[in-house]
Order: sequence, then structure tokens, then C-alpha cells
Amino acid sequence: MDAAVGQLIQGRYKLSRHLGSGGFGQVWSAEDMVLGVQVAVKEVRLGDMLPGQRAELLVRAAREARHAAKLRDHPHIVTVHDVVEVDGAPWIVMQLVEGHSLADELRASGPLDEARARTIAQALLRALQFAHEAGIIHRDAKPANVMLTLHGDVLLTDFGIAVDHTDTRLTATNLVIGTPGYTAPERWQGAPPSGPSDLYSLGVTLYEALEGELPFPRENPFAALEELPRIAQHAGRLKPLVDALLHPEPTRRPTPAEALTLLSGISTEPRKPPQHTGGEGRPQSTLTVGREKVISQWVQRCMLRRGGFGLMMGVVAGISPKGPDLLKFNDPVASHFLVGLIMFVVTASAGLLYAAYEARNYQSDLVTVNSDGFSVTRYDSAEEQTFTIGWRAVDRIGLGTSTHASQPHPDVRVWFHKGSEPSPAWQTKHGIKKQDDGSFRVYCADHVPFVPAERLHDPLRTFAGPLYDDPHHTSDPA
Repeated sequence: MDAAVGQLIQGRYKLSRHLGSGGFGQVWSAEDMVLGVQVAVKEVRLGDMLPGQRAELLVRAAREARHAAKLRDHPHIVTVHDVVEVDGAPWIVMQLVEGHSLADELRASGPLDEARARTIAQALLRALQFAHEAGIIHRDAKPANVMLTLHGDVLLTDFGIAVDHTDTRLTATNLVIGTPGYTAPERWQGAPPSGPSDLYSLGVTLYEALEGELPFPRENPFAALEELPRIAQHAGRLKPLVDALLHPEPTRRPTPAEALTLLSGISTEPRKPPQHTGGEGRPQSTLTVGREKVISQWVQRCMLRRGGFGLMMGVVAGISPKGPDLLKFNDPVASHFLVGLIMFVVTASAGLLYAAYEARNYQSDLVTVNSDGFSVTRYDSAEEQTFTIGWRAVDRIGLGTSTHASQPHPDVRVWFHKGSEPSPAWQTKHGIKKQDDGSFRVYCADHVPFVPAERLHDPLRTFAGPLYDDPHHTSDPA
């Protein structure tokens, strides 16, 4: 049967909009009439098939749901909620992703810049690591199966041809299931799907995202068996990772954990941003605060607290009757004063030295503003957290001022288009709060390290264009 808008699936899911075709089915947005929430449903189309082919396709559809359900708790994997059957065909109910695929973005905007590719690589490596630890091999990692939400999240989807160690073989042939151009060379030679073959497909995906083309001629899917990949010209500091993932020998490719370690070791100190000349290169502005300034700021921020504690300890030691006994001075006033002074100097110095030691774990925020959107990478106690907000989701953006601890701090406020506001879980994950005026405070320089407001003004004005509001449109005294 042909699905249509308004159709009720299994008496619960009301189709509202056709989203497109993918894999072996049609994808619709729908309303869950029981919970009152929006979901996506994938209609598996069987078409004119032999009985054996039909049975195989049904098994694959059920397997997609089973695999994805195992991985539903991961933030970078699309969640599957339910599987229902209509007229003998399965419908898979899953998380509705408001956004587009990486393939769509590459077609519309061309290759990604290095910072955005790094963020996507990190998310996909974590997704594959989680899947592999669960015993599931994806087998079809490619840009079309990478979803980019309007709020900057990266999601791996379509586990329709995934396989785990509990699956039985679906066909009696040695057919290689995958996408030509993204399939690892050993798979064409009959090797079973494996973690390294997934990593190879990811390497092809990253190469295409950075270069705008596949590493081998598209017209020859078997070129990987005979040739070395084309040298990446625009991968920059990601080139060692891409080269490692594309190694022809599967045992020489890194595991997801090793690739994440390699990725974390790639310097995030930005190169000098290219001039906005309007040429073919994609304009980018990357802002950062130098590491030495971060240490200085952190020590300065701790001075009052550490100095106050040292002063308190000095007073306590100075008035203690046992303090002067250590010095054996004849003048008791001088003895009390000197003991207090020594305790103050020792305590305050130790506190400030410890503050400097703590600062070693802090790196500057990395704020990227370019033609794609606004991205923030924060480092806190050696942990990295990144989020990106695409301009498509933004109604307007501006700079404001918030007051914390009696000190004014610059912040960035975003008003999202209706229907594009971030979910509560996303807000909690990234520490983002909705303000009374309907904006979201997506970045606030109320901590060390931070990017000062004067360095955000020009990039926002340049790349956000008419979306950028007055630089001091609002303030929040709370």
C-alpha cells in the first residue's frame, strides 16, 4: 500500500510529512498520538521481489531495529523507539532528527573546514566505538548516513545492513553488502565485516568531507585494491588521522579508541585565519586565548581567595600564645607579628603555587565563527566539550552582558527559529539556559578561560550578516 499524509500507522503514528527516501524505504515524520510527540517512521518497501528476497529484506529491517535499539543510549546514534508491522511490512519508529545529512551539506556548501570536520570525526568515532563494544559492525558508514541536527549534534544512522556476532548469514552468496567507494578493500576480497572495515569507511567519509571528492575515482569501486588513495590537499592537521584510517592493511588501522587519542593529540591552536577576500576558499575566523594568558588569568582569579585564606591563617597564628615560643624573641609584640607574617606568606604562596599547578589542566576556549555557524569548544580539567549552532536554525544572534559575582561578563545570545529550539537534554548537556526574553545564552565568559567580547564582535558581524543584532542589545543583572 502507498502511504499518505494523515494515514494512521498501527493506530498510533499519524503521518504528517514525507521526509525522503533512504536505503530500502521511505521516511516520514509523524505524530505519536499516545505520547503527543513527533517521531520519524521508516516505511520498508518490499516491492516486486522473490519470496527469498522478501524474507531477507524483512530480516534486515528487523535487524536494523534490533541493532539500533541496543545502541539507543548513545548521544551520537539515532534512537529507535518501536517496530510495527503493516500489511506484512515493517515500519521502524525512530527519533525525529531536525536537520540534514552530511551528504546534503557537502552538496549544498562544499567541503568542510578543519574545525567542523574534527567535531564530526570525534562524534562518529565515539559512535563506532560504542557500537563495536556492543559487538555491532555498521558496514555502511558514509555521509548519507551521518545526520547533522540544527543544533550541532552529529548522529550516525541507518543500521540496516549492520551485523553483530549473534546474526546468522542472510544470503548463501558471497555478496559484499555496502556502498562502492566507501567499502574497505579487504571486503572486496571476501573478508568478513569488521571494526577496521568500519574505520576505513569513516576515513573515506572524512576525506570526502575535507576534499570534496572520494580518495579513489568514483567510477572504479575496486580502485582501492590496486591503487593508493589520492593525497589529501586540504585535510590540514587531520591528515595523519585520515591517512591512518585509509591504510590498505586493516591491522594497521587504528581502533576507535586509538583514533580518538590521535585526534585529541592534534593541536587545536588555530592557524592564522584566512583573509575574507571573497575568493574560492571558505572564510573562517577562529578565536582563542593563549595558554600563557589562561594561567595568568587563573592565578589572578585565585589571588583574592588564596590571599584571604593566608591572611586568616596569619592572624590565627599571630594571636596564638604558642607562636612566639618558636622564635624566642624578647619583644612579644614583634614575635606575634612575625609569626603571623610568616604564616601568611607561607599559606598564601602555597595557595597561589597550587593555583598555578591547577592551571596546567586548563586550555583556552576555542570559539569558531564561520559561514556555517557558531561553534564553541571548552576544555575543563582536560575534558573537551564541543557544540555547533548552524545559521539555518538562528533567527538572530547578539552580544549581551551578564553579571556574576558582581562582575560583568560578555555573553552570546541566540534566538532560534520556531521549531528549531534545542531540546532540554541538549541544553543540560552543554550548560545552556533560556532567558526571559526568549533567547538562549549559548556562551558566557564568566569563567577562565574565555574569549572576550571585543574579539567576537567582528566575526559575528562578518559571518552572521543580518542575523547579528546590536552588540549590546540586552543585559541580565541576575
